[in-house]
Amino acid sequence: MLKIMKVLVISLILVVYINLINGQQRANIKSTPLAAPKKVLLNDEFIKVNSRDTIFVQTIQFPLMNDAEKVFAIKKITDYRSSKIKQFIDSFYNRDKVKDGYAQDFSYMQKWNFQIIYQSQAELAMKLCCYEYTGGAHGNTTIKSFNLDLKNLKGYKFTDKFPNLDTAKIAEYCTNYCHSKDIPIFDDVIKPGPDLINIWNFTNEGLLLTFQQYSIAPYSSGVIEIHIPNKELEKLRINN
Repeated sequence: MLKIMKVLVISLILVVYINLINGQQRANIKSTPLAAPKKVLLNDEFIKVNSRDTIFVQTIQFPLMNDAEKVFAIKKITDYRSSKIKQFIDSFYNRDKVKDGYAQDFSYMQKWNFQIIYQSQAELAMKLCCYEYTGGAHGNTTIKSFNLDLKNLKGYKFTDKFPNLDTAKIAEYCTNYCHSKDIPIFDDVIKPGPDLINIWNFTNEGLLLTFQQYSIAPYSSGVIEIHIPNKELEKLRINN
């Protein structure tokens, strides 16, 4: 009986000691700000920079391209994406410096995927989408469009694919479209400014315009896409 009592007492002491050690370790973890990594590796699956914050990256494949075209297209995408990934990493390390080094409880997340709008052996039109959560009620999605001449390894300007279009007429078309779909745009008339054709893609049947969240309508309206067929584009030219 005495031996059993000794074992129980020793076990109780060990449990208390282990709990004290674990509690101290948790306190140390909470009060220690995260250190920025010296190098972040992008493997086209995900980047786990630390135990909380993760960047997911969808693999990009272009089966119709030769090697030179793939290198050109992927470099265009990577140059843009890398700068945004760096900004994201900087944002959550700056976050950890707030509140005397105490990290916030929620995790940051960035997710990249892409959408092919049109592809042939001569051209590529695509959108690169980034969903990012850095706190608050919801995350935000931002879009970047790419329109590439694969044979000459260069990017298209808007006027290369759609010359002589009147931005005021395009704005009017987009306004009428939103009203017809009951999309609650901020103003009664969409402004024909440079941001109107900031995100665009050519298709085999016309022009696809994309509007970022909050750019012309509330968050609840999401990312707005408006496709203008070729027959309608003819009416939107400057001389018409």
